[in-house]
Amino acid sequence: MPTNLILYGPPGTGKTYNTALEAVKLCDGLADDGPTKEGRAALMARYDELAKQGRIGFVTFHQNYGYEDFIEGLRPSTAGENGEPLTSGFRLKPEAGIFASFAQRAAEKPADAFVLIIDEINRANVSKVFGELITLLEPDKRAGMANALSVTLPYSKRLFSVPANLHIIGTMNTADRSIALLDTALRRRFNFREMAPAPRLLEDAGKRTGIDLAGLLDTINQRIEYLIDREHRIGHAFFIGCEIAEDVEAVMRDKVIPLLQEYFFEDWSRIHAVLGDGFIQKKLLDPPPGIEGEKIPSWSIRDTFGVEAFRVLTGKTAGAAEEPGK
Repeated sequence: MPTNLILYGPPGTGKTYNTALEAVKLCDGLADDGPTKEGRAALMARYDELAKQGRIGFVTFHQNYGYEDFIEGLRPSTAGENGEPLTSGFRLKPEAGIFASFAQRAAEKPADAFVLIIDEINRANVSKVFGELITLLEPDKRAGMANALSVTLPYSKRLFSVPANLHIIGTMNTADRSIALLDTALRRRFNFREMAPAPRLLEDAGKRTGIDLAGLLDTINQRIEYLIDREHRIGHAFFIGCEIAEDVEAVMRDKVIPLLQEYFFEDWSRIHAVLGDGFIQKKLLDPPPGIEGEKIPSWSIRDTFGVEAFRVLTGKTAGAAEEPGK
Protein backbone atom coordinates (compact mmCIF):
# COMPACT_ATOMS: atom_id res chain seq x y z
CA MET A 1 0.00 0.00 0.00
CA PRO A 2 1.27 3.50 -0.79
CA THR A 3 2.35 5.67 2.13
CA ASN A 4 1.10 9.21 2.69
CA LEU A 5 2.88 10.46 5.81
CA ILE A 6 3.51 13.85 7.39
CA LEU A 7 6.06 14.26 10.17
CA TYR A 8 5.12 17.27 12.28
CA GLY A 9 6.62 19.04 15.25
CA PRO A 10 8.53 22.09 16.48
CA PRO A 11 11.82 23.17 14.86
CA GLY A 12 14.87 21.05 15.60
CA THR A 13 13.14 17.74 16.27
CA GLY A 14 14.78 15.88 13.38
CA LYS A 15 11.88 15.90 10.94
CA THR A 16 14.00 16.31 7.82
CA TYR A 17 16.48 13.65 8.93
CA ASN A 18 13.65 11.22 9.65
CA THR A 19 12.24 11.73 6.15
CA ALA A 20 15.53 10.31 4.88
CA LEU A 21 15.19 7.34 7.23
CA GLU A 22 11.59 6.68 6.17
CA ALA A 23 12.45 7.09 2.47
CA VAL A 24 15.27 4.53 2.62
CA LYS A 25 13.01 2.13 4.54
CA LEU A 26 10.36 2.38 1.84
CA CYS A 27 12.86 1.88 -0.99
CA ASP A 28 14.91 -0.91 0.58
CA GLY A 29 12.38 -2.52 2.88
CA LEU A 30 14.52 -1.63 5.90
CA ALA A 31 17.07 0.92 7.08
CA ASP A 32 19.38 1.00 10.06
CA ASP A 33 20.66 4.42 10.99
CA GLY A 34 22.09 3.11 14.27
CA PRO A 35 22.88 5.21 17.33
CA THR A 36 26.31 6.23 16.08
CA LYS A 37 27.61 8.86 13.68
CA GLU A 38 28.81 6.03 11.46
CA GLY A 39 25.31 4.56 11.31
CA ARG A 40 23.82 7.91 10.38
CA ALA A 41 26.51 8.46 7.76
CA ALA A 42 25.73 5.06 6.21
CA LEU A 43 22.03 5.94 6.07
CA MET A 44 22.67 9.27 4.36
CA ALA A 45 25.06 7.62 1.90
CA ARG A 46 22.30 5.19 0.90
CA TYR A 47 19.83 8.07 0.70
CA ASP A 48 22.14 9.96 -1.68
CA GLU A 49 22.57 6.83 -3.80
CA LEU A 50 18.80 6.37 -4.14
CA ALA A 51 18.37 10.06 -4.93
CA LYS A 52 20.94 9.80 -7.75
CA GLN A 53 18.99 6.81 -9.10
CA GLY A 54 15.90 9.02 -9.23
CA ARG A 55 13.96 6.95 -6.70
CA ILE A 56 13.92 9.65 -4.02
CA GLY A 57 12.92 13.20 -4.83
CA PHE A 58 12.93 16.28 -2.63
CA VAL A 59 11.01 19.54 -2.92
CA THR A 60 10.42 22.41 -0.49
CA PHE A 61 7.12 24.26 -0.52
CA HIS A 62 6.96 28.01 -0.04
CA GLN A 63 4.37 30.77 -0.23
CA ASN A 64 4.69 31.27 -4.00
CA TYR A 65 4.66 27.58 -4.89
CA GLY A 66 1.77 26.69 -7.19
CA TYR A 67 0.00 24.05 -9.27
CA GLU A 68 2.10 24.91 -12.32
CA ASP A 69 5.29 24.06 -10.43
CA PHE A 70 3.96 20.83 -8.93
CA ILE A 71 1.58 19.24 -11.47
CA GLU A 72 1.84 21.01 -14.82
CA GLY A 73 1.81 24.45 -16.34
CA LEU A 74 2.33 26.38 -19.54
CA ARG A 75 5.87 27.41 -20.40
CA PRO A 76 7.10 29.56 -23.31
CA SER A 77 8.74 27.60 -26.12
CA THR A 78 10.36 28.66 -29.39
CA ALA A 79 9.72 25.22 -30.94
CA GLY A 80 6.69 24.47 -33.09
CA GLU A 81 4.25 21.55 -32.77
CA ASN A 82 6.59 19.22 -34.66
CA GLY A 83 9.75 20.44 -32.92
CA GLU A 84 10.84 22.80 -35.69
CA PRO A 85 11.99 26.27 -34.52
CA LEU A 86 9.46 29.08 -34.84
CA THR A 87 10.39 31.86 -37.24
CA SER A 88 9.18 34.47 -34.75
CA GLY A 89 7.73 34.74 -31.29
CA PHE A 90 6.97 31.79 -29.03
CA ARG A 91 4.11 29.53 -28.04
CA LEU A 92 2.95 28.28 -24.66
CA LYS A 93 3.70 24.61 -24.23
CA PRO A 94 2.34 22.32 -21.47
CA GLU A 95 5.18 21.16 -19.24
CA ALA A 96 5.03 18.59 -16.45
CA GLY A 97 5.78 19.81 -12.94
CA ILE A 98 7.89 18.07 -10.33
CA PHE A 99 5.21 15.68 -9.10
CA ALA A 100 3.90 14.72 -12.54
CA SER A 101 7.43 14.01 -13.79
CA PHE A 102 8.25 11.95 -10.70
CA ALA A 103 5.00 10.00 -11.02
CA GLN A 104 5.83 9.18 -14.63
CA ARG A 105 9.21 7.73 -13.61
CA ALA A 106 7.52 5.65 -10.90
CA ALA A 107 4.92 4.35 -13.37
CA GLU A 108 7.69 3.18 -15.71
CA LYS A 109 9.27 1.04 -12.94
CA PRO A 110 6.37 -0.44 -10.95
CA ALA A 111 8.61 -2.99 -9.25
CA ASP A 112 10.57 -0.27 -7.44
CA ALA A 113 9.40 2.02 -4.66
CA PHE A 114 9.69 5.76 -5.26
CA VAL A 115 9.50 8.41 -2.52
CA LEU A 116 8.83 12.12 -2.93
CA ILE A 117 9.70 14.20 0.13
CA ILE A 118 7.86 17.51 0.53
CA ASP A 119 9.62 19.69 3.08
CA GLU A 120 7.60 22.46 4.79
CA ILE A 121 4.38 21.19 3.23
CA ASN A 122 2.29 23.63 5.29
CA ARG A 123 4.01 26.76 3.97
CA ALA A 124 2.21 26.66 0.60
CA ASN A 125 -1.47 26.96 -0.25
CA VAL A 126 -2.01 23.20 -0.31
CA SER A 127 -5.38 23.29 -2.12
CA LYS A 128 -3.88 25.44 -4.85
CA VAL A 129 -0.74 23.33 -5.25
CA PHE A 130 -2.37 19.88 -5.26
CA GLY A 131 -5.54 20.69 -7.22
CA GLU A 132 -7.29 17.53 -8.43
CA LEU A 133 -4.37 15.48 -7.13
CA ILE A 134 -5.97 15.56 -3.66
CA THR A 135 -8.44 12.86 -4.72
CA LEU A 136 -5.86 10.75 -6.54
CA LEU A 137 -3.58 10.54 -3.48
CA GLU A 138 -5.90 8.22 -1.59
CA PRO A 139 -4.32 4.73 -1.43
CA ASP A 140 -7.33 2.92 -2.92
CA LYS A 141 -7.58 5.40 -5.80
CA ARG A 142 -4.02 4.91 -7.05
CA ALA A 143 -3.40 3.26 -10.42
CA GLY A 144 -3.97 -0.49 -10.22
CA MET A 145 -5.87 -0.32 -6.92
CA ALA A 146 -9.50 -1.33 -6.33
CA ASN A 147 -11.01 2.13 -6.82
CA ALA A 148 -8.40 3.53 -9.22
CA LEU A 149 -9.13 6.97 -10.67
CA SER A 150 -7.52 9.17 -13.29
CA VAL A 151 -8.11 12.78 -14.28
CA THR A 152 -7.58 14.81 -17.42
CA LEU A 153 -4.94 17.45 -16.79
CA PRO A 154 -6.10 20.94 -17.78
CA TYR A 155 -3.20 22.01 -20.01
CA SER A 156 -1.87 18.86 -21.69
CA LYS A 157 -5.33 17.18 -21.77
CA ARG A 158 -3.67 13.84 -20.97
CA LEU A 159 -5.00 11.28 -18.52
CA PHE A 160 -3.09 11.25 -15.27
CA SER A 161 -3.11 8.85 -12.33
CA VAL A 162 -0.82 8.38 -9.34
CA PRO A 163 1.03 5.03 -9.29
CA ALA A 164 0.75 2.89 -6.18
CA ASN A 165 4.54 2.58 -5.85
CA LEU A 166 4.91 6.35 -5.27
CA HIS A 167 5.08 7.26 -1.58
CA ILE A 168 4.82 10.80 -0.23
CA ILE A 169 6.46 12.01 2.96
CA GLY A 170 5.98 15.58 4.14
CA THR A 171 7.32 17.66 7.00
CA MET A 172 5.43 20.31 8.88
CA ASN A 173 6.88 22.87 11.28
CA THR A 174 4.19 23.47 13.90
CA ALA A 175 5.82 26.75 14.94
CA ASP A 176 4.77 28.09 11.52
CA ARG A 177 1.25 26.70 11.42
CA SER A 178 -0.95 24.46 13.54
CA ILE A 179 -2.18 21.14 12.20
CA ALA A 180 -5.69 22.39 12.92
CA LEU A 181 -5.21 25.03 10.20
CA LEU A 182 -4.00 22.57 7.57
CA ASP A 183 -6.27 21.86 4.64
CA THR A 184 -8.96 19.40 5.78
CA ALA A 185 -8.85 17.38 2.55
CA LEU A 186 -5.11 16.88 2.97
CA ARG A 187 -5.48 15.88 6.62
CA ARG A 188 -7.92 13.13 5.65
CA ARG A 189 -5.52 11.62 3.16
CA PHE A 190 -2.30 11.64 5.20
CA ASN A 191 -1.17 9.88 8.34
CA PHE A 192 0.42 12.23 10.86
CA ARG A 193 3.31 11.35 13.15
CA GLU A 194 4.47 13.78 15.82
CA MET A 195 8.19 14.44 16.14
CA ALA A 196 8.52 15.79 19.66
CA PRO A 197 11.62 17.14 21.43
CA ALA A 198 13.57 14.21 22.91
CA PRO A 199 15.82 15.38 25.77
CA ARG A 200 17.06 11.81 26.35
CA LEU A 201 18.93 11.97 23.04
CA LEU A 202 21.16 14.67 24.54
CA GLU A 203 22.70 12.48 27.24
CA ASP A 204 25.93 11.84 25.32
CA ALA A 205 26.28 15.48 24.28
CA GLY A 206 25.67 16.47 27.91
CA LYS A 207 28.58 14.28 29.05
CA ARG A 208 30.85 15.74 26.38
CA THR A 209 30.06 19.35 27.21
CA GLY A 210 29.67 19.07 30.99
CA ILE A 211 26.24 20.74 30.75
CA ASP A 212 22.93 19.09 31.59
CA LEU A 213 21.56 19.50 28.07
CA ALA A 214 18.55 17.26 28.70
CA GLY A 215 17.59 19.39 31.69
CA LEU A 216 18.31 22.56 29.74
CA LEU A 217 16.00 21.57 26.88
CA ASP A 218 13.29 20.37 29.24
CA THR A 219 13.32 23.59 31.28
CA ILE A 220 13.25 25.86 28.23
CA ASN A 221 10.39 23.90 26.67
CA GLN A 222 8.30 23.88 29.85
CA ARG A 223 8.55 27.67 30.01
CA ILE A 224 7.81 28.12 26.30
CA GLU A 225 4.76 25.87 26.59
CA TYR A 226 3.52 27.86 29.58
CA LEU A 227 3.98 31.21 27.81
CA ILE A 228 2.86 30.20 24.28
CA ASP A 229 1.98 26.55 23.56
CA ARG A 230 3.58 23.15 23.03
CA GLU A 231 3.85 23.64 19.27
CA HIS A 232 6.53 26.31 19.76
CA ARG A 233 8.94 24.21 21.78
CA ILE A 234 12.48 23.73 20.49
CA GLY A 235 14.02 20.42 19.45
CA HIS A 236 17.00 18.39 20.56
CA ALA A 237 18.71 18.76 17.18
CA PHE A 238 19.90 22.25 18.17
CA PHE A 239 22.26 20.75 20.77
CA ILE A 240 22.91 17.18 19.64
CA GLY A 241 26.13 18.02 17.78
CA CYS A 242 27.72 20.03 20.61
CA GLU A 243 31.16 18.78 21.63
CA ILE A 244 32.30 21.37 24.20
CA ALA A 245 30.64 23.96 26.43
CA GLU A 246 31.50 26.74 23.99
CA ASP A 247 29.40 24.97 21.34
CA VAL A 248 26.38 25.12 23.65
CA GLU A 249 26.95 28.83 24.27
CA ALA A 250 27.10 29.41 20.49
CA VAL A 251 23.82 27.53 19.97
CA MET A 252 22.13 29.57 22.68
CA ARG A 253 23.40 32.87 21.29
CA ASP A 254 23.06 32.23 17.57
CA LYS A 255 20.03 29.93 17.36
CA VAL A 256 17.93 29.67 20.51
CA ILE A 257 17.78 33.35 21.49
CA PRO A 258 17.00 34.55 17.92
CA LEU A 259 14.24 31.92 17.73
CA LEU A 260 12.80 33.17 21.03
CA GLN A 261 12.95 36.73 19.67
CA GLU A 262 10.77 35.57 16.81
CA TYR A 263 8.41 33.64 19.07
CA PHE A 264 7.87 36.52 21.48
CA PHE A 265 7.94 39.35 18.92
CA GLU A 266 10.96 40.98 20.60
CA ASP A 267 9.25 41.02 24.01
CA TRP A 268 12.47 40.70 26.00
CA SER A 269 10.72 40.38 29.34
CA ARG A 270 9.28 37.06 28.18
CA ILE A 271 12.60 35.93 26.71
CA HIS A 272 14.11 36.71 30.12
CA ALA A 273 11.32 34.69 31.74
CA VAL A 274 12.43 31.66 29.71
CA LEU A 275 16.21 31.99 30.10
CA GLY A 276 16.81 34.02 33.26
CA ASP A 277 19.51 36.42 34.40
CA GLY A 278 22.39 34.23 33.27
CA PHE A 279 21.58 34.94 29.61
CA ILE A 280 19.52 38.14 29.50
CA GLN A 281 20.35 41.23 31.55
CA LYS A 282 18.32 44.34 32.31
CA LYS A 283 19.23 47.86 33.25
CA LEU A 284 16.97 50.85 33.84
CA LEU A 285 17.15 53.91 31.62
CA ASP A 286 16.59 57.37 33.12
CA PRO A 287 14.28 59.70 31.19
CA PRO A 288 16.14 62.26 29.04
CA PRO A 289 16.65 65.76 30.49
CA GLY A 290 13.43 67.76 30.41
CA ILE A 291 11.26 64.64 30.16
CA GLU A 292 9.26 63.58 33.17
CA GLY A 293 8.58 59.91 33.43
CA GLU A 294 9.56 56.63 35.01
CA LYS A 295 12.67 54.68 34.27
CA ILE A 296 12.21 52.06 31.55
CA PRO A 297 14.00 48.71 31.17
CA SER A 298 16.72 48.14 28.59
CA TRP A 299 17.37 44.47 27.79
CA SER A 300 20.51 42.93 26.31
CA ILE A 301 22.19 39.56 25.83
CA ARG A 302 25.12 38.96 28.15
CA ASP A 303 28.56 38.95 26.54
CA THR A 304 29.32 35.56 28.09
CA PHE A 305 27.06 33.02 29.74
CA GLY A 306 29.32 30.71 31.70
CA VAL A 307 28.62 27.35 33.28
CA GLU A 308 26.80 28.92 36.22
CA ALA A 309 24.11 30.33 33.90
CA PHE A 310 23.32 26.82 32.74
CA ARG A 311 23.35 25.47 36.29
CA VAL A 312 20.84 28.07 37.44
CA LEU A 313 18.59 27.52 34.41
CA THR A 314 18.49 23.76 34.91
CA GLY A 315 18.15 24.00 38.69
CA LYS A 316 21.58 22.47 39.29
CA THR A 317 23.53 23.47 42.39
CA ALA A 318 27.16 24.46 42.07
CA GLY A 319 29.33 21.40 41.46
CA ALA A 320 26.40 19.21 40.38
CA ALA A 321 27.04 19.55 36.65
CA GLU A 322 28.77 16.64 34.98
CA GLU A 323 32.39 17.05 34.05
CA PRO A 324 33.33 16.65 30.37
CA GLY A 325 34.16 13.05 29.53
CA LYS A 326 32.42 11.61 32.63
